[in-house]
Amino acid sequence: MNTKTSRTLLTFAFLLSLGIFAHAQSPKPVQFTTAPKLTIAKLKTGETDVYDVRGKITYTVTAANSDDTVAGTMNYTIPEDARQKIAAMTGKPLGSVPSSITRKDVVAGFQKGTGGAVIHLEISPMDVDVAGAPVHFNRMTLDVNGREGGNPAKYSNEEMEALFTSWARQIANGRARRGIIAAMNRRIAGEDDQ
Repeated sequence: MNTKTSRTLLTFAFLLSLGIFAHAQSPKPVQFTTAPKLTIAKLKTGETDVYDVRGKITYTVTAANSDDTVAGTMNYTIPEDARQKIAAMTGKPLGSVPSSITRKDVVAGFQKGTGGAVIHLEISPMDVDVAGAPVHFNRMTLDVNGREGGNPAKYSNEEMEALFTSWARQIANGRARRGIIAAMNRRIAGEDDQ
C-alpha cells in the first residue's frame, strides 16, 4: 500500500510540474500602447467662448477588426490649468476634476495613404463630459512607429509595430490582410500561433 501511495504522489508531482512548465511556456498577451501625443481639445466656457485644452493622448489597442480598424482604450491627460478652468466653470472643487479621462471601445482607423516611418491612425470626433464640463475632441491622430523588415521578437511591441506596418502596406496595395489581423489578435490575447 505504501508503494501505491508513493507512486500516486510521484505521478501527481510529475503531472503538476508538467502543468507548471507548460503554463510558463505560454506567451504573454501584448499590451500595445501608443506614445503620448499632444492633442488639443475644446472646452466650451460660455455661449461662444472656447478654451483650448492641451493634453496628451495615449491609445491601447485591444482588438484588430476586419474592417481595417482597431478597437482600444483612449486615455487623455488633462493639464492642471484646464482642471482649474473646469473646476471654476462647474463650481466643483479641484479635487473632483480628474487629471485624466479614459474611454473604452474607441475605434481608430488607418489614415488614408499612411505608411512608411510612421503609421497614422485616426479617431473620429467625440464629446466627453469632464466633471460636468463638455470637452470636444476633433479628429485625433495617433502615431505608430513603422517597422520594416527585421525579425522582431514574438509577442513584443516591436512585432506589433511590424504588423501595423504590414497591415498599412496591404491596405495601400489592395491586398488581403486577414492573416495580419488574426496574428495581431493572437498577440493581444497571448495565444499561440496554430
